[in-house]
Parts: sequence; structure tokens; C-alpha cells
Amino acid sequence: MPSARFTRASVLRAAAVALVTATVTLAAACSDEDTVDTIPPPWPTRTTTPDGPPQPPAAPTSTVTSTT
Repeated sequence: MPSARFTRASVLRAAAVALVTATVTLAAACSDEDTVDTIPPPWPTRTTTPDGPPQPPAAPTSTVTSTT
């Protein structure tokens, strides 16, 4: 049956694990970079109509009738 006493090696190992965990947690908390985007970027707005791309404006029609 193992003894209930902690050895020096196990105490040093536990201290090292605690130190590394604290360092990583502190570094992550102080970082200004987001590691995960919780809100996705918006979809781009539609630039074309469902029937196709926009067409150039039609030439204006003349309402003046010419007499010859």
C-alpha cells in the first residue's frame, strides 16, 4: 500500500504544474486577441438583382416628333 506522505518530487511536480497553469491562464486573460469569434462576420450585401447584374441606363427616348 502506498504511503500517505508526499515526496519532494511530487511536491515539485505539483508546484510546476500549478505554475504553468497559472502562467497560461494569465497570458490568455491578458491577451487582446480573440481566440474564438463568437459572432460570425455579416454576409456581404447583394450587389446584383436576382435577374442578373445591373444594366446601364437606357438612352432617353425623344418625345419630340420631327416633321419632314
